[in-house]
Amino acid sequence: MAFNARRTLTYGLGSLWIVDALLKLQPAMYHAFLISNVLAPAATDSQPAWLYHVMLAGAKWWVHLGILSNIVNFDIELIIGILILWGPDRVMGRTGLWLSCAWGIVLWVFAEGLGGLVSGSPTIIQGSPGSIPFYLVAAVLLLAPKTLWTKENRSRLARWGFGGFWLLGLLWQVLPSSGFWTGPGLAAQFGDVTMNGPEPAWLQMTINALVISAQTHPVLDNAIFSLIMALIAILNFWNPEATITHIVEFAWLLFLWAIPQAFGTLLTGTGTDPGMMWPYALLIVALAWPTQPMSTTKPVSVTAKNAP
Repeated sequence: MAFNARRTLTYGLGSLWIVDALLKLQPAMYHAFLISNVLAPAATDSQPAWLYHVMLAGAKWWVHLGILSNIVNFDIELIIGILILWGPDRVMGRTGLWLSCAWGIVLWVFAEGLGGLVSGSPTIIQGSPGSIPFYLVAAVLLLAPKTLWTKENRSRLARWGFGGFWLLGLLWQVLPSSGFWTGPGLAAQFGDVTMNGPEPAWLQMTINALVISAQTHPVLDNAIFSLIMALIAILNFWNPEATITHIVEFAWLLFLWAIPQAFGTLLTGTGTDPGMMWPYALLIVALAWPTQPMSTTKPVSVTAKNAP
């Protein structure tokens, strides 16, 4: 079967929303730990006053509704995922996509705090701009006309979208105002995630090792992180479908997801979604996955002529 990028994105996005819904069934999600370990840290993590009060109001409503709030959250995300699986060419599927945009914006503001974009020191290392923007991009792509899904358009979107994303991440990382050239500033990018819940001992030890390295060699470490992001940006601008681009980009995404982002806090019992790596990786597959056959053998003509 030929690779269908649009169908792949549809099934992937719908499945991600269903996984998000199932994560709401974790026992800890019905406990006060969700407020203290997830919502409260996001609201108090260097957010401006106006956003802090908005997120605080959302947290109060969550507490006020009690168990019902998590049940409603589960129902909404499960319904969105199931509807999206109907496909963007059907009314049910498009309804799910529009619902995903609306609910995604609510989550991005109240739960993710705009992905740290207005905190003064956003960084891809800790997951900025959050996972929701990639859900939204996927939904918008599926709502777009089919004419967008030509090979040329997908390659153009991949080149400028992925290249621009890593270029922006590079700028965040190297700006002196972000504080990542200092030990405390860079170490916080690894140490903050450990406050989100009881990480396993082996993961805690790995994160702590990076915290110590960042405190001891902040300039060297931040230079390495910045160079990696610069390399990925260059590779995407050059050819987002190249094998070397995928190898470097996926390896870096896996490192970010596993260590500084602690597997999206999935091992703590209070992980609300798998993290930004998965929707971003889905977009790579949908937009930049090679669709040309590997073989260079010319097809044999089937036009037959009778021999004289």
